[in-house]
Amino acid sequence: MGCCAGNSPSRPRERTFHLGWLAGLLVLSWFGSPLRAGVPVEPLFVLQGGLDQPSDVAVTDEGLAYVLDGVNDRVVVFGSEGRRLFTFGRRLHLPMGIATDGKRLYVADTGNHRIAVFDGRGRFLEAIPLDGDPPPEPVALRVWEDSVVWSDRRNHRVCRYDLRNGTTLWCRGGYGEGEGAFRFPFQVAVDRDGYVHVVDVLNGRVQVFHPRGRYFSRTGRFGLGPGELYRPNGLAFARDGRLFVGDSYRGTVSVFLNGRFQGEVSGPRGGPPALGVPVGLAVRGDRLYVVDAAGGRVGVYRLLPSGDSEPPAGETVRASRRDCAICHLSWAPGYVPGEGERDGVVPVGTPRMCYSCHHGVVIESRRAIGRGEQHPDIHHQRREKKQSDEQDEIPGIFPLVGDGKLSCGSCHTPHGSDPEQAVGDEREEKDRWMRISNRKGDLCHRCHESKLDDAMEEKRSRRGVNHPVGIFLEPPPHRGAEGYAIDRELQRGLPRALVEQGLRTGPARRMICQSCHRVHGAAKETLLPMTGDDSRLCIECHRRHYAGNREEARRKGVHPVDMKLEQPVRMGDEKIEKITCLTCHLLHDGVPGTPLLKFDHREGRLCSFCHDGYDAVADSDHDLRVTAPETRNRFDISPREAGVCGGCHTMHRGDGRAPSLYAGPFRPWSGEEYALEGDRICLDCHRENGIAEKATVQYFSHPRKELVLRFRPEEMPLVNESGEMDEFGSIACITCHDPHSWTPAGKPDSSSIGRSREGNARNSFLRSRQVERTFCVACHGSETLVRYKYYHGSSGRDSAVDYIH
Repeated sequence: MGCCAGNSPSRPRERTFHLGWLAGLLVLSWFGSPLRAGVPVEPLFVLQGGLDQPSDVAVTDEGLAYVLDGVNDRVVVFGSEGRRLFTFGRRLHLPMGIATDGKRLYVADTGNHRIAVFDGRGRFLEAIPLDGDPPPEPVALRVWEDSVVWSDRRNHRVCRYDLRNGTTLWCRGGYGEGEGAFRFPFQVAVDRDGYVHVVDVLNGRVQVFHPRGRYFSRTGRFGLGPGELYRPNGLAFARDGRLFVGDSYRGTVSVFLNGRFQGEVSGPRGGPPALGVPVGLAVRGDRLYVVDAAGGRVGVYRLLPSGDSEPPAGETVRASRRDCAICHLSWAPGYVPGEGERDGVVPVGTPRMCYSCHHGVVIESRRAIGRGEQHPDIHHQRREKKQSDEQDEIPGIFPLVGDGKLSCGSCHTPHGSDPEQAVGDEREEKDRWMRISNRKGDLCHRCHESKLDDAMEEKRSRRGVNHPVGIFLEPPPHRGAEGYAIDRELQRGLPRALVEQGLRTGPARRMICQSCHRVHGAAKETLLPMTGDDSRLCIECHRRHYAGNREEARRKGVHPVDMKLEQPVRMGDEKIEKITCLTCHLLHDGVPGTPLLKFDHREGRLCSFCHDGYDAVADSDHDLRVTAPETRNRFDISPREAGVCGGCHTMHRGDGRAPSLYAGPFRPWSGEEYALEGDRICLDCHRENGIAEKATVQYFSHPRKELVLRFRPEEMPLVNESGEMDEFGSIACITCHDPHSWTPAGKPDSSSIGRSREGNARNSFLRSRQVERTFCVACHGSETLVRYKYYHGSSGRDSAVDYIH
């Protein structure tokens, strides 16, 4: 919300601008040049509240301020005293400019190549289509005498559109440096005589056109001296004819009258005001509105009376030298040593220099470099440095600054890639502005070699350590083809939600580093595109593996995630209270030879953190690595590959037909005995032609009709109608047996731990060997021991009464 008006406004909490040091709003003294005579102002209040790099503002005679919040595709409306009123923005896409005629609002809807028209309450009225090839990108506009004058970033021109007839009256421009040509036009203003003034951003000037479109003159010129413009953006006329021009790089607002420089906007006592990155301006009465893109706000100032001044003219800059000085500030006339430098980085390599073009005036990058987190460098250092960040060395082709730190210029260069550093077919597909091509993630790989696991390499030395790249996200040419996504959803390409977040694949739809990470504009310090739990990114690609509750997990045949534990568990030094994908997995720094796991799973250690004691199955008769090493589960994986738990269970590839994430063949049961659903897992092995056919179970059913059985589930669980272990239910295999415990819990038998040996009725994974403690005694009395011991034999059967059928 905006704060209240007043001479000494309170300081509301300001939005943080994510270009590090740029968050501190720029002041003129920062450049080291003396403050020039100009127009004094005093701050009144600030318009803010959820704005993300606003670009323009339109103010009505009543004082309503319509702020264009383009990154959020909307307009935010503030009252005359700074209070936020409402928002609107039907179907806008990255708009840049806004204007009003007092009744209607006109928005340069840049991303949609049109002008959108709204009424004062934000109701959409119509869209004015714009012609051009390539399609125009309107970035600024003003309304004058039933016409709209708008600038076109894409085609470097300015046009005037007749609102009454719906026709274009004229267009002027084209790319160039001569009179009437532009290098990225931006803000537009019309004086009281109808002459059109247009900011010419990279030429450092304001060009003036006759109302009928003929070139007339220019105001200002490129440079750093008095009356010169380095990166002009904002443009607005006061009622007395003064022209205000904002410089987005230097953070200044210059004032001209009839083409003559009058000075710069200053504080009431001559000090520099905090203007930030002024990209849009408006003047209404005695108020100056300055849109600060970096600060995510609009500063409102009162214009104060000023004295006359005659500032000296600056040195003319030769055109050939100006082309370099557009970015190389230190090469421009009037440069003061140290001006614009920070952390030992020359101005050309600072984020502020990059942002002066990439906030939408030249290149649309507002959803990248102007927000969120980005790759760490000297200006964007991580709060906590990870040890893995130091595993790799930065190659010499990437220049460093200071004491060996990265800067923007380490990866980027406006002079194109170095063809001598290109690899393979990079020469044909090199990226603009990158030192080497990164279409396949090659630039990332040069600095993060330890993170590279290419799925198409014949010898993958880092298998299991890092998430593989190089996977084709398309249908495989034939069954079993290597390097192709298994999930059918991924075979259609990168999920749409990730593409909308700025992620992409490389050539041939192969996964690259940028399929998961955003170098600029990420939501998290780990360069991931989404906030919240990191599992959200995993789930977008692996939806088949996600189950937010037990019921969904059972239906899909996957281990549940996004689930809070009844009691926290510890995994090493980590306290786990909620199961997520990253509870078990690490996308980087996993245990070699595992499915990107935090701990080795082959001996059951990982599972045992939550399933206490289940690793006791290792080296027992239920360890298929020992008893059935040549077998393969239904996913064609051997026990040795899958590990002690994976021999019977699968975490993500099951289905609803097989309970307990069973990975075996799960053949239908056709025997005479009645089998509960959960017993079918046991019977899959303990049958004729099964893995455990030497321990075939012939009799296993227990009478259940007209019986109400109840016992403590922690000792001898019964199975309810839903197939879950419960206090009430039927007797199943797991009632008496714990398939994960070689000996009863709490009664270790040294002779049966650590090696496999054939079991018997006294030690075959029994939950209890003390029959007097079982509920069996209630019915069987003195016969309990015999019936319990020979439960699976004919002597333990009762042929007189049939309670089963």
